[in-house]
Amino acid sequence: MHLADGLWQGPAAVWVRMTGKLTAPSFMDFTTLEKHLDTSPLLKAHKQYFLNLAQPAVAIRLSPTMGEPLQSRFGGQPMAPAGFVWPEHPDGHYLFVGQINFAELSAGPGRPAELPASGLLSLFYGFDEDDAIFWRDQDYLKAFYWPDISGMHEIQAPHQWVTDSRALQFENCIDLPRHEELRKDWPVEFDELQDWLHGLEESGELPRDYLLGRPSWDSLGYDPTPEAEEHPGSSHWRSLLTLQSHEEFHWCWQDGARLMAFIEDARLRARDFSHLQVDCG
Repeated sequence: MHLADGLWQGPAAVWVRMTGKLTAPSFMDFTTLEKHLDTSPLLKAHKQYFLNLAQPAVAIRLSPTMGEPLQSRFGGQPMAPAGFVWPEHPDGHYLFVGQINFAELSAGPGRPAELPASGLLSLFYGFDEDDAIFWRDQDYLKAFYWPDISGMHEIQAPHQWVTDSRALQFENCIDLPRHEELRKDWPVEFDELQDWLHGLEESGELPRDYLLGRPSWDSLGYDPTPEAEEHPGSSHWRSLLTLQSHEEFHWCWQDGARLMAFIEDARLRARDFSHLQVDCG
């Protein structure tokens, strides 16, 4: 495929033309958001509204290398403290999603204060070969957080569904609501904004794998945030993690769409990741 065939447009294409190397573009920060707003009369007329919409997030990239034992990574075998027992699912198995070593997140003013400064978060999801397990089931996604990672060791999955690991890289960024259902107060018709927001994701400025921010999806027609309908704009739940499907890890969230995990604000402040809610689409 030629670079001019339409797939490689936006920041990545500019980088290729300038350097001859395919390097992923940087994710959005307030400086790049302001540039977008200032170049469009429609957006500039509502500049402060869109600046206020931006929320801190941490974009996740897959590294070409396999992860080290205590490194942030998807796939492989998890690290855990002595005495940890692989979680059991009554209708199938728990598969290892990956682990996040919060000490690896970039420091500085762009780092979300809501996330721990250190410690390891390990994630597992429910799986069975007959697809009887549903992503909205309680404990579909189980998380374990350990502030102290000294003395950890690798544990082996009690089943055959294990993939190779890929190290993760993080970049602090900002996120915007990408779907009409996430706001009730859009200043213009959402149809006038949809192409712009979609283009930010296609260009790589808005991530598809990320911590915090707002949920994003491929096929839903509603806000998946728990209690969003009962408490519009004031749910005490927030987006913790959004992941797209990745074939190399055999992730197929709702026919190849995205997984969105939510946590209650109070639990996040308390570093309690034991109760997450999930939607996919």
